[in-house]
Amino acid sequence: GTKVQMRLTAEYVCGGKFDVDNGVITSPLYPKNYINSEACIYDIVAPKKKRIALTCEYFNLSTKCIGHCGEHNGDKTYFQDITTFERYEGKDLEGKTIKSKKNHHTFYFLSNSKDVEDDHRQYGFSCSYHFF
Repeated sequence: GTKVQMRLTAEYVCGGKFDVDNGVITSPLYPKNYINSEACIYDIVAPKKKRIALTCEYFNLSTKCIGHCGEHNGDKTYFQDITTFERYEGKDLEGKTIKSKKNHHTFYFLSNSKDVEDDHRQYGFSCSYHFF
């Protein structure tokens, strides 16, 4: 038989691991508009016994949608809390704070195939976090 060996490596093009207190997570290319069809994972890790508070000073995702679209479904750009599966769209998180229950919090950003790169409106997010 033939032996096939495959090695997969993953690189963070956007997102990444954040383990330093008082940091910021932003959408790709922020303050410019993010590009379409982008998927990012933001892994925020605090020391044991600490928790994480994430506050979005700026949060504006395009609500352009493809196919069958409704509230929180369809092919829409979104930001998701992987811990609770809560999905945020549009301006859902602007000026709001999310607090983690544990010392590890993961967020997922997915932009759909609608191109907003050259849109005159500013799309993206900038959220700061701290441990408490």
